[in-house]
Amino acid sequence: MTSVKMRLRGALTNIDLGIVLLVGAVVSVLDLLEVLPEQNADELILPVLALLAFVWIRDRNRQARVADQIAALSRTADGMWRVLSTGDSVKSLNGAAITRLLAEARAGSDMWLFKGGTGTYIRAVTLPECIERAKRTRSRMRFLLELLDPTNKELCKAYTRLHQNLAGDGGEEKKWTVLGTRKDVYSTILAACWFRQHNSHLLDLKIGLSGTISLFRCDLTSHNLVITQRGPEFPGLAIPRDSPHYNPWYVELENSLDQTRVLEIGKASPLSSPPTAEEARRLFEVLGIPLTDDFKDSDVKDICNAALSRTDPYQGRVPGPAPAASVN
Repeated sequence: MTSVKMRLRGALTNIDLGIVLLVGAVVSVLDLLEVLPEQNADELILPVLALLAFVWIRDRNRQARVADQIAALSRTADGMWRVLSTGDSVKSLNGAAITRLLAEARAGSDMWLFKGGTGTYIRAVTLPECIERAKRTRSRMRFLLELLDPTNKELCKAYTRLHQNLAGDGGEEKKWTVLGTRKDVYSTILAACWFRQHNSHLLDLKIGLSGTISLFRCDLTSHNLVITQRGPEFPGLAIPRDSPHYNPWYVELENSLDQTRVLEIGKASPLSSPPTAEEARRLFEVLGIPLTDDFKDSDVKDICNAALSRTDPYQGRVPGPAPAASVN
């Protein structure tokens, strides 16, 4: 019944165009059958063309009105999103709103899927706080991490150069080095393995090493997907779980992780508290990502120290609080 109504509505909307086609077809058939005198057939052409011109003009006016309505909507605070969808499905975040939303996720999410570069914030803030909360609530936590492949020097070089080029004068990224980038990734892997070994009853862990780089970082939790870039000073996006965009992103990020070089975490060698340089070298060897000769003993110690450091890398870089606003 609904289909019939929709077809009738569509037919009524285009009835004038149907009349043009019908008149044109009738005149053509009569002319071919030589029923109409040639002079009369020629006289009927002008009314048909006039009616066709009227249809075109009306259609252009209709398109112009729709375009004006869309332009008017897009000038409102949430206009463009109302044109595309209904509801408040995507939010633009700035500054403290980003860190506040991530803090709320750490307080209640039982799953964290991260796709980014070195995972510095993950190992220093997200992972330890989530484990602490899991201990208090006696609940399990699932962590899925997609990081840069630290054994790929060219990849890490490209990642470092990208952020150096994007950094302003005096920006912290200007000081980044390829070795430092690789050390950061190794520290995150070491931290994740350490937390898993010391909290095996609480933490499910999966780590994949990617062969591509991206400017964006994705943190998908049980409540939101937060997409950021280069730190809290820059705009980010939040997609809540009830948004129609959340599940497609979830599938996309899991598929992306499955296509990476997934580490066999179950083979990880024992780590003491804190891990030693020798233990770190043995761990990376077992995982198939051995430290090369580029890493001196002092570098390995730096990796171990950074692994369990709780220093927030964005401390002091967060602007004043800003409420979340709808994308427009």
